[in-house]
Parts: sequence; C-alpha cells; structure tokens
Amino acid sequence: MRGLYWKIYFAFVLTSVLATLVTLAYAVFYRQLSNETNNIIAPTEGYISSAQLMLQRGGEPLLIEWLITFEQHPSVNAYVFDRKGISISGGQVPKSVSDYAFSASQYHVKVQPLNRSEILVKAPLASDQGLYLLVVEFLHPFSVLDVKSYIALGLSVAILFFGFVGFILSSYLARPMRRLQKTVMAISGGDLTARSGEKLRHRRDEIGDLSREFDVMADRLQALLSDQKGLLRDISHELRSPLARLQIATELARLDASNEVIEYLDRIELETGRVNDLIADILLLAKLEVERHPEQWQLIDLVTIVSQIVKDAHFEQQAQVIELNNPKTTCLVMADAKLLSSAFENLIRNALLHTFDNTKVEITIKAIDSDFAIIVRDHGPGVAEEHIEHLTQPFYRAEHARERTGQNMQQQQSGGRGYGLGMAIAHRVVRSHDGHMAIRNHPEGGLEICCYLNRYYN
Repeated sequence: MRGLYWKIYFAFVLTSVLATLVTLAYAVFYRQLSNETNNIIAPTEGYISSAQLMLQRGGEPLLIEWLITFEQHPSVNAYVFDRKGISISGGQVPKSVSDYAFSASQYHVKVQPLNRSEILVKAPLASDQGLYLLVVEFLHPFSVLDVKSYIALGLSVAILFFGFVGFILSSYLARPMRRLQKTVMAISGGDLTARSGEKLRHRRDEIGDLSREFDVMADRLQALLSDQKGLLRDISHELRSPLARLQIATELARLDASNEVIEYLDRIELETGRVNDLIADILLLAKLEVERHPEQWQLIDLVTIVSQIVKDAHFEQQAQVIELNNPKTTCLVMADAKLLSSAFENLIRNALLHTFDNTKVEITIKAIDSDFAIIVRDHGPGVAEEHIEHLTQPFYRAEHARERTGQNMQQQQSGGRGYGLGMAIAHRVVRSHDGHMAIRNHPEGGLEICCYLNRYYN
C-alpha cells in the first residue's frame, strides 16, 4: 500500500508545483499578455515633456537635477545622452539601455518581458545647447524583487504547503485501502471471519462499493468453505463406519478361513487400509486449504525431522539406500512438526518408490540465503517436462511418464499408495509454512524436488 500512497502523494505535489510554475510564468508575461504595458507606457509623454521643459528653462544643470529625482523611483530610470553619446548625469549606464539608445531603430518602444529592462522608450530633446537623447527605462517588477529569490521562495512555499496538504489527502485516500489490505491478509492467513468494517461499508464512493462487494464475497467464501468442511467430515464418517465394520468382519472371517481364503482376506485388509489412508489424506488436504495456525508453530530442527524419517525408511526397506547430507549445525525453522514430517515423508517415500534398483535416494539440507533448502533426488526415469507443473495437483498421475520401479506388495504395504496425493500434500504443507517447492528433472537423471523454508534467526 506504500506504493499507492506515494503515487497519490507525489502526483498531488507534482501537479501543485507545476501549477505554481505556470502561475509564476504567467506573472512574468502578464504585462505582455494584457493591456498593462500600455498603461505603463502612457506616462512616458509626461516624462518627455518634463525633460524638454527642464532643458529649456535651466539647461543641462537643471536637467541633471531632474534626472537625480528618478533615484527615488524604484521601477523607473531616466538617462540623457549628449551628442557624443555620454550620459550627462554620469554613472554607469546598463548595457541594454546603451544598446537601445544607439540602435538604428527610430524611436520605437522596446518591450522585453523577460529582461531587467521590461520597457525602453527613447525620444530626442532639442535646445539651444544642442540635441540630446532621452531614454526612459521601466524595470521589470521581478528585477526589483530579485527574480531568483522570488521564484525560489514561491517554489519553497508551494512545496511545503502542498506537501503538507498532499500528506493529509494521500493518507485519507490510502487509509481505507490499507484497511482492505489487512482484511485480505487476514483471510489469506485463515481468519475467514475478517471483514472490512462498518466504517468502510458506509462510505458513499467507489471504495465503499468495493468494501461492500468484498464483504459479500468473503461471506460466500466462508459459507462455501464451511459447507465443504462439513461435507468432508460427513463423508469421512459415512465411509469410515462401513470400513470399520468391514475390518471387523474380515477378522471374524479369519477365524474359520482356510489358507486359500486367508490370501484373499489379506488382500481385502490391504485395500481397506489403503482406502482408510486415502480418506485421511483427503481430509488433510482439505484442512491445509482452509486452515493455517502460525500461532501453534514451534521451533524445530529440520535435521532431526528428516533423520528420523530416513531411519524409519531404512528399517522398512532394507534394500533401499538413502544418503543424507546435512550441516553439522542445527537447521531451525518455525513450523508444525507433524505436518512438516508428513510432507517430507511423502516426498522421500515417493522417491524410494520410483528410483531404479541398486540406486540411492539423495537428501540434502543446506542454507541458501535466508532459507533452508531440503532437496530430495531419486535416480528413476524422471518426468516428462509437460507433466512437472501438474505434479502438485491432487490425483494427478503421469503414469506413462513416470512408471513405478520395483513396485510390489511390500512397497504398497509400506506406504506406496499411488493416488497422486502425496506430492499435493507436501506442496500445500510447505506453502502453508510460507515456503515454496520447486520440481525439476536432474541433469544427470531422476527427479529432484527442492523445498524452501524460512530460516529462524535468534
């Protein structure tokens, strides 16, 4: 939300500063764009008549006294040049004035709104002592005020003022979006009761419309997930009850069964157990989709978790070799130990199921930046590239791309269910712990699965 806030803030400030610059520029050109120039030039005839009168009555000395009076006028100056082009009042004459005075133009008014001398007017003065040239200079108001300081002050005041107003306006516009963002984060974190609040719903603008529609969506989502959860619970109960009765009936049948019948009873018991496990996996998968409880996470060591799974797998499948490479130090993460153990067990057993005979399953635990990576690699046939992105989908089985190797009754009894749920459960467990999982075919053969979990820092 910081991005939206700053976009609104800087857009408002930039617009305001540009408006200030346009206003200042208009002030600079105002005299040229309006009739103000004519209003300034109008008194020039009076200046010329006064200069002519002073020259006729008192000659050059009285004219010099008249020129001195302009020193008290902040925006108008007057200069008189003799036939030699020398200013009779002495002092330094601005270059723009001297250039204009001795230019070839015939007594035309010169208007230059961006210069120090905004308007220059010249006229001849005749007397018995000779011919003189009068130049009246109207200074630009900005030259009197110091234009650089004027613009710097105007921009500084504009930035400070509009920056403060923009802060208030941006906060007002971004605050409800922050509220909606927190609500979305709460729902994504598992709190399906989170809503935008009465204050946002009562707004009479687009944000209020969005808030109301969002709450309607959240209500429907909560009802849908609640119904789904109840349906799965009911299905579990309805399926497990007959399965339990079937298991009891199987055990009773064993009491009077012959050796030939016992083989079939073993098969019934095996399939019953697999259906029971399938129901448990489906319920776990559904639970991972709608529930997440970070407050129940504990500090666990990945090495300890994985080592125990490897130890159990070695005990169950003596012919398989599992190579575990891990750091000598502990690899601590905040997680649900039971869920994480279930995820890694699914991945390791899946690798054992598909690796070729007389090969090993390699498990590596290492630190990568701010994560711990748990890498499980088998030496099996791998998976066709077009199937890899679908492996984490429930019940997805690319049988033609990844045939089971050495699959037998013993592997089925040890957990090789083959319903396409193990990878999906592992993926959702890792994702529910703010991690991610990457799957690829190893360049040297086999499938490699990398699980990344956030490291715990003391």
